[in-house]
Amino acid sequence: MITNFLFTLVGYDLKAKTSDRFRDDQMSIHQLKYGFFGEVGGLLAAVKKAHRDSFPKKEKELAMEELGDALWYLTALIRRSSYTVNEIGIATLQYLQQELSNSEHIKPDEDVTFNEIDGLLAFLNKQLPESKDTLLYKLAYNTSLLFFESDSAANECARGNELYSKLLSLLAMVAAKFGLKLLDIAIANNIKTESRWAPPNSKYLDLFDENLLPYEQLPRQFDIKFLERNIHGKKIVVQQLNGVNIGDPLTDNRQDGDGYRFHDVFHLAYIAHLGWSPVIRALLKVKRKSKPQVDENQDGARAIFIEEGIATWVFNHARDLDFFEGVEQGKLEYGLLKQIQNMVSGYEVEKCPLWQWEIAILEGFKVFRSLLATGSGIVSVNMEQHCISFKPLES
Repeated sequence: MITNFLFTLVGYDLKAKTSDRFRDDQMSIHQLKYGFFGEVGGLLAAVKKAHRDSFPKKEKELAMEELGDALWYLTALIRRSSYTVNEIGIATLQYLQQELSNSEHIKPDEDVTFNEIDGLLAFLNKQLPESKDTLLYKLAYNTSLLFFESDSAANECARGNELYSKLLSLLAMVAAKFGLKLLDIAIANNIKTESRWAPPNSKYLDLFDENLLPYEQLPRQFDIKFLERNIHGKKIVVQQLNGVNIGDPLTDNRQDGDGYRFHDVFHLAYIAHLGWSPVIRALLKVKRKSKPQVDENQDGARAIFIEEGIATWVFNHARDLDFFEGVEQGKLEYGLLKQIQNMVSGYEVEKCPLWQWEIAILEGFKVFRSLLATGSGIVSVNMEQHCISFKPLES
């Protein structure tokens, strides 16, 4: 939830801290520097691609995300320095006022707000002779100075304040050149990080079919039996619900078998952790016919194709990564989750935060690996407790 608390740099820093998975050792500080450098490089690459591909309208959207990530990394670095983010904020205002030749007094006992920085830039941007490209070059150059800093405390005291405040000033000035406000960037970044990493006491969304009659709801608890058979040298998987076959027998559909015959387990994981699966709705004949628009748009063929596409795309990605074995929650590649978010845009499941998708994917692959190892088994789904589990068949 976004409140006035976020409008100050201190408020943003406190919220950003909840998604900070880095330690406070020297190695993590190096990683944070690499992260900040990468986001600045990503911003430069986004500008280049937007012009190369003749999509200048995408430039502002891409800049919003890259600047937000850069702000996150910069505040994480400041948090590990001998300065507070508010002290850097005060130094940033002083730097910008020097650029404006403005002598207005800044009260150091007050928390700096994003509105103060954006307000100064509203004036600065009109008289700043430097172009967007020049400011981007300056940002890139000053970012490189992070790697030439001595680790000594004396040097940090001498240069840290100046460098951090200059980097924050340049982020703000670049944002203004893109027609963006630092406040909006901070809010968007906070929304992004809360979607990616669950804040404390986060809860799953309500089930999408919560208020419908039982015959239009996905079953809240059920078991699917996966039976692997070898027919004429080909491995085939049959699925059963209450002893009745559902769907078609599945093969890997690939010359070198990779286990894709068990991929329906991913749809079951989507049910458990997202409350969503047009594929399983169709198989179990629980489409929401009482709501024609929902039936057509949320449970129809296109939604089914998108879900199958996501399952296949993630599977192909995971195949080269040991099917995500050893990947901890919070460590799944953000780019993969973001692509899924783009794929489900316009569908009810887009409301689900990325951390729910991550759990669904990792838990789905955990059960998949068990099925792949044993060949057959029972997969239990519980939508109310948001869990999916596996047990082997009794001999």
